Amino acid sequence: MVSLVVLNPAHKLRFLSKLILKGSSRMLKGIDTSVTPFCTPPLAEEFAKPEKFPKTNASPLVKLDLSHIPEGGLTLDTEYYKPDYEGGLCTFRVENTLFRVHKCYLLREPSAFGDMFALPLVGQIPGASPIPLYDTAVEFRDLLWALYALPTHLISTGNKDCPSIGRLLNIAKLANKYCMASYETWALQEILALAQDPMGFLRSAPSEVCALALNVAVLCHHDELLDLITHRLVARILWTDVAREPIVEVAESRGSRRLQGVLYYKELVSAERNAKPDGARKTPLVFPASISAEKRKHLLAAHHSLVNLCEWVRTNPPMFVDNGCTSHAECLTAWSDLWLSAGSADQTMRHGPTDVLGRLKAMMILLKKWMLDSASPITIDCTMAALESITVMRDDIVSGLLDHFQV
Repeated sequence: MVSLVVLNPAHKLRFLSKLILKGSSRMLKGIDTSVTPFCTPPLAEEFAKPEKFPKTNASPLVKLDLSHIPEGGLTLDTEYYKPDYEGGLCTFRVENTLFRVHKCYLLREPSAFGDMFALPLVGQIPGASPIPLYDTAVEFRDLLWALYALPTHLISTGNKDCPSIGRLLNIAKLANKYCMASYETWALQEILALAQDPMGFLRSAPSEVCALALNVAVLCHHDELLDLITHRLVARILWTDVAREPIVEVAESRGSRRLQGVLYYKELVSAERNAKPDGARKTPLVFPASISAEKRKHLLAAHHSLVNLCEWVRTNPPMFVDNGCTSHAECLTAWSDLWLSAGSADQTMRHGPTDVLGRLKAMMILLKKWMLDSASPITIDCTMAALESITVMRDDIVSGLLDHFQV
């Protein structure tokens, strides 16, 4: 007898309709009467975005290489292991935890679970009737929270029932994996709202949470969230002592050149700062033992390049265009003199010879103070343009940092 497996095509049709909708949106967005010849590409374009999990075959979602657990060694989840008498249940094993939940919640919308339940191997794995999954118990529990949540719990009102950022990230990750579009969209909207808060999690959360948020934004192809997270993390990495290792792992695996450059730069500046003075000289750069020999080679290669860049920045003020100033030439002359003075000031030189961004920040503080003084020879229009030129120079340096490391 030949066994036939009928797969649920609903989520595939939904996936195709989303592609058609996105294609139409791109065509409409492409109709633009204005032409911008020079435009910095969005940060999201730097990332090597992964393909979404194949939705035509649910079998890779089921974990077959289960480790043997002695009888009674599995834990029943305290909240999502429903009693038998309720009916319509299915059981999952995630790590060493069993979840027994209502099928109707998993099939509320077309998803990979529909195909999973149709697989002949489900329920026929020797010694393991529960469906085994690759997720962690915490991740799967958070997804079930969303599936069982009351509507009031899914509305972000700032009350105590609002889910944490960690729970939202887990929901978005698994909803994307199992093709649960409505829950993925909801979770991403909530994450974006939290990320937009200047005092939110991107400012103070552990780096592991920030790295997970970065990874989720890439997985879900959410460019707005990805650009925002990248922008906030660049500033936090540069000006705080946030742990960098979790973010490095995601930035390298996802191909973010901007974040990689900032992370490597901060590693080099930290190593230079930790070098002990030995008379008139300093000891060689000392890197943490966790840094590989290959990465140390790139860091050392960047040292000479960034020293040269620091010297070039110190002696070459950025230029700015005439914004209607009647004495623009005189303003440029005064600007050059102020720039050279700021470049050799003690506040600037206390930063290391490779810390080009630290020196540039110190120079900007001094120049802003001097130019906004009532006795400044530079007009207000040229002052604003000059300060803006420093911001442009800083952004250009940040964007090109990775090139100094020959990566």
